[in-house]
Amino acid sequence: MTRNPPAVPAAAVPRAAATTPYLQIDHLVKSFDGVHAVDGIDLGIAQGEIFALLGSSGCGKSTLLRMLAGFETPTSGRILLDGQDITGLPPYQRTINMMFQSYALFPHLTVYDNVAFGLRRESVPEPDIAERVGHMLALVQMSAYARRKPHQLSGGQQQRVALARSLAKRPRLLLLDEPLGALDKKLREKTQSELVNIIHQVGVTCVMVTHDQEEAMSMASRIAVMSAGRIQQVGKPADIYETPNCRFVADFIGNINLFDGTLAEVTPGHVVVASADCQHYVGHGVSGNPGMAVTVGLRPEKIHVSRSSPPHIHNSVRGKVVELAYLGSHTVYHLQLASGMVVKASATNAKRHAADSPQWGDTVFASWGDDAMVVLTH
Repeated sequence: MTRNPPAVPAAAVPRAAATTPYLQIDHLVKSFDGVHAVDGIDLGIAQGEIFALLGSSGCGKSTLLRMLAGFETPTSGRILLDGQDITGLPPYQRTINMMFQSYALFPHLTVYDNVAFGLRRESVPEPDIAERVGHMLALVQMSAYARRKPHQLSGGQQQRVALARSLAKRPRLLLLDEPLGALDKKLREKTQSELVNIIHQVGVTCVMVTHDQEEAMSMASRIAVMSAGRIQQVGKPADIYETPNCRFVADFIGNINLFDGTLAEVTPGHVVVASADCQHYVGHGVSGNPGMAVTVGLRPEKIHVSRSSPPHIHNSVRGKVVELAYLGSHTVYHLQLASGMVVKASATNAKRHAADSPQWGDTVFASWGDDAMVVLTH
């Protein structure tokens, strides 16, 4: 889902009118034994933004985050924070805090002392520490647990303490490394919303790394999808999902059916793509010429499944239900087409009992609108 956070302090609002981003990454490269783990990243992030680096293991997202924190030295390129070049600065001079997946709380210290640890290292006066720690614990709703040790807390409570400790030093940039990876699914979903609200209240700029698509989509204002050390696409969650710019992004984000075909008709207002099983009438133009090889992407939830044949010949196909999965809120149908391709279609379970729903082995028709598809040229 796309978040619409409540009103936040002025400092937390992205500076849309700014000529340069708050965090600027210029052609950043990191090589290990001659292999580029991060390969020429250019990226700009606005002040107050929650930005997600999304990708599978080994794509370079954690290496990029570690370079922002100062734990890795770039092979080449620059990192600028609020106009200051921090590329060569050690971590303790960057006013950047990083929260790790393991939370890294000190087991022998209380919750209060864990949050106060960094402030004491900087010789902040105790009255100021007490005020700041108290504010942070209240913000994460952990004031009542100030005297407990980490082992006396749940995973979600430890995550809040780690966040409070990261924010207590008032960093200019907060880095989150798989922040909710240690939590179970239900607690992770609940904590996502809480974490975003806290970050917006504080007004800190945040860069998070995750391999969890749902986490990135629900928490971030923008996402960068990474593969093999490079950024494939940057955009808002809805843009990444609805209009992927390449086959990799389309296949990586959510579920999608990919039909390989060729452009059969090209006009400024629409194109027709011929594939093995059907003709796709796409209600928008694309750059290309007839005969050009393309891929049509179609999300399962945009497909309508019916026992009766649709009135139009475009954007419809006949198939057999070879598998179905009842998932409570919706059912996913696996339809085998004449070519052997299996298409996934998702239907909302709007009725408690739907006697006319297709069953395993049924022959059905799948159809979709002319605005349901995206045409991918690479």
